[in-house]
Amino acid sequence: MPINEKQAASVEEVLWKGHTAVKFSAGGYEALIVPDVGANVIELKNTLKNISILRSPNEDLDFEAFKERPQIYGFPVLFPPNRIEDGTFKVGDKVYKFPINEPKRNNYIHGFIKSEKWQITKKEVISKDEVQVEAVFNFTKEHDFYKYLPHEFRFKLSYNLSCKGLKQTASVTNLSDEKMPIGIGYHTAFNVPFDENGNDEDFRVMASVDKRWEQNERNLPTGKILKLTEEEKKLLDGGMEVSGHPIETHYMLKNMNLDGKEFRGAVIEDKSNKLRVIYEMGADYKHLVIWNDTGNKHFVCIEPQTWVINAPNVKMSDDITGFKTLLPRKTWSEKIRIYVEM
Repeated sequence: MPINEKQAASVEEVLWKGHTAVKFSAGGYEALIVPDVGANVIELKNTLKNISILRSPNEDLDFEAFKERPQIYGFPVLFPPNRIEDGTFKVGDKVYKFPINEPKRNNYIHGFIKSEKWQITKKEVISKDEVQVEAVFNFTKEHDFYKYLPHEFRFKLSYNLSCKGLKQTASVTNLSDEKMPIGIGYHTAFNVPFDENGNDEDFRVMASVDKRWEQNERNLPTGKILKLTEEEKKLLDGGMEVSGHPIETHYMLKNMNLDGKEFRGAVIEDKSNKLRVIYEMGADYKHLVIWNDTGNKHFVCIEPQTWVINAPNVKMSDDITGFKTLLPRKTWSEKIRIYVEM
């Protein structure tokens, strides 16, 4: 079959680094999900344009090394997202004390379910142009982390792949008898460039950002909310370069106008090839981190978050921070979509 021709929708189990993975294809896209490591979508390709959208672990990286740091590959879920100061926060009279896993800054970072084993509960060809794959993580009292987060819950990730790209629906159900704090985020790692023939310097990022959170030496918000600099205003118009210099910046999200339509999210654009990857985000994702490590690793992480970094400890209105709790037996849900503009 020619490379730029759509293949019929399909889904199958494959072996990846000695572990079962699910490969699914539809509408000119291919994806690979690894349930043993956070149900992470570690590959997303557009076969019509012959590009790899997400950064994938290379062949030389062994499985345990990937599991140790999955947040720099694919589409990992963070629960809670980013950092908690001293690993400690309080909700009402209840004190939560998470283990310190960023010792140099004395923070808890990136949550735990990104490396956990999930169960694939659905893998179905819906039509000749659409596939659905569903993964579930059931958190119970038997889990080692329960002593830090004493709430049973179910986290479900449902992926629909079609000509419209990859749509993800995330949902969390509180199965405990008390309200539980929930903060959701993604450390989505995009290739820069999308293929071996591209150039880093041709890439720009646009994002529907509003203002920037000032951060201290521990990468925690100071409580000050700053206007965008002239360089950051390029995120709203024309795009900002994401290679050649380190970026680690935390923004508020808002809706913006993109090509005459209301849009919330980010755009990664290859200027030389006039190619854009669109990352749409639901309204509950109120904050965004952009991070590219040192700026020379050929990727940029676009990180939507429902709450600001360290939200439980930020002394501001929940309407601003995005902090929320989920009542017993209630479910939270929101959507995200990644696609190539055709």
